[in-house]
Amino acid sequence: MLKARNGVRHSASTKENARFLRSEGLTHREIAKQLSVSISIAHQWTKDVQISLLQKQAIENRRNYHRMSATEKKIVGERLAPYRKKYSSEDLLKKIRDFYVLNGRIPLKREFNQWDAFAANFGSWNNAIKQAGFETNPVLFAKKFTATDGHDCDSFTEKIIDDWFTSNCILHERNYPYGDTRLTADFKIHFDILVEFFGLAGVQEVYDKNIKRKRSLAKKLGYRLVEIYPNDIYPENKLSVLFGDVLCRAAGN
Repeated sequence: MLKARNGVRHSASTKENARFLRSEGLTHREIAKQLSVSISIAHQWTKDVQISLLQKQAIENRRNYHRMSATEKKIVGERLAPYRKKYSSEDLLKKIRDFYVLNGRIPLKREFNQWDAFAANFGSWNNAIKQAGFETNPVLFAKKFTATDGHDCDSFTEKIIDDWFTSNCILHERNYPYGDTRLTADFKIHFDILVEFFGLAGVQEVYDKNIKRKRSLAKKLGYRLVEIYPNDIYPENKLSVLFGDVLCRAAGN
């Protein structure tokens, strides 16, 4: 008999069954439920059992499967409705104006998470911006933007990054070449760090190939590559986390 940490004894056959189920691609939670053991025990017994990539994909598919029916979702929605905060049109417009006062610019849609409320009150995000008294933002990649220090940026997000470097006294160069190739990094800071904003990662196949090539070149040339993605900027700016060590170096200087 096998004794678990909580004192419950399990037979050797139970452990063998757990290992068999794991080899069949079951998760530790599924094994625990089927054999009436704890998840930690299921993990301990099967941690050295390897599963295939197809089995891992099947697990992900099961995790992402929505088991609630439309009726069940409706019931849950009705139960949660009293707890959802309701925003008036003026509340929403005030959020936009307050953001402008704090940041010196109007917000992007992705920076706010009350999209349904904006749509219900104004019909669209751009209508809300206009109602707040501002002109709508241009398309992020449709034109050039000029950073506070005069640098030309290819997107509004690159301007945000450039301005953040400036405000934190981090010296930076734009469009720094990867050796003698035609590829350039969005920024170079200090002597050994390249910075890229990969705003279209996962959208274009050619773009993703260039990401891989830039990673390889940075490593070959002895640079540290800091990769920035949209969720590092929106809805919350996480640059201070990504560049914490750089901020410390700048402060030391």
